[in-house]
Amino acid sequence: MAVNSGNRDKITLPLRRTKPMRQSRVVLTLLLCASSYLCAQSEDALRDYFEGRTVVVKQDLPASKTGMDVYPDSASTFNPADYNRRIKQFGVAIRRNESVPLTSVRVRDKSIELQLGVSAAVEGTDGAPAASVAVEKSPRERNLERELERETDSEQQARMQQELDTLRKQRQKDDARLKAALAQLSATSGDRSGTSTTSRINLVFPGGVPARALDPDYVRSALKSWIDFNANERSSPPQRSVVLEDTSAPAGLHKGMTESELLRLFGDPAKREAGTEGDLRVEVLTFKRDGSTVEATMVEGVLVRFRQWSD
Repeated sequence: MAVNSGNRDKITLPLRRTKPMRQSRVVLTLLLCASSYLCAQSEDALRDYFEGRTVVVKQDLPASKTGMDVYPDSASTFNPADYNRRIKQFGVAIRRNESVPLTSVRVRDKSIELQLGVSAAVEGTDGAPAASVAVEKSPRERNLERELERETDSEQQARMQQELDTLRKQRQKDDARLKAALAQLSATSGDRSGTSTTSRINLVFPGGVPARALDPDYVRSALKSWIDFNANERSSPPQRSVVLEDTSAPAGLHKGMTESELLRLFGDPAKREAGTEGDLRVEVLTFKRDGSTVEATMVEGVLVRFRQWSD
């Protein structure tokens, strides 16, 4: 019986040693699975909350694939020198105060990535701007065309036709200038055409993304200097609409204008931001006038885009 007792000890002792080890491995596996599940659930929550929202950016965002890095847990949340370098090297994809869609959210090991804007590949399939680049008729030209059809006096018809021809020639000249500038811009930035209207903000955590960061309120707070998430939820949002080439545009303002023509119309700009797009000189001129702001984008001294909004 002593031998049997000894045999039982030999059999049961290894079992007593391995059972806790097996339990530990099971518990560790369950914890890892739970952690992965919670992370996935938190990413889904962020995506459900943010994706598809329209937001307003508070700072210019670079047109680079890597976007802009923000370090929420650091004393200095971003690197100004790196930000300026990316803006200078890649140009601006999304300008401050622009309203854009937040298209995707991705949680990586050490970052949370928020993609903003719509890819140019979606807007235009052939690499050309999706919107018409032609200089449209001015209100005066349209009015003259209508009045000429009704005019019966031959001398008055001749004077009106002469003025109409002058306006048409000027529009054709402006149109040619505009298309030449855009053609140069397209050729210079063709290799970045897929990201020219999108940018990205990365919340970076060198030690890994903490659980507290996987919460919409945390992300909103961390990006409060970069993104206004509430702009389109306010009952009386600021009216900041893009101005197209129509009668709502300031009189005389149209694409294809030269800088000297623009300055004669508005005077000296309140702000001038210079940059480059490849070998091209790009400037954004900001004018203040009658309680509103006009922002004009110039390429090699030619107006290619303008916007107006109430202050």
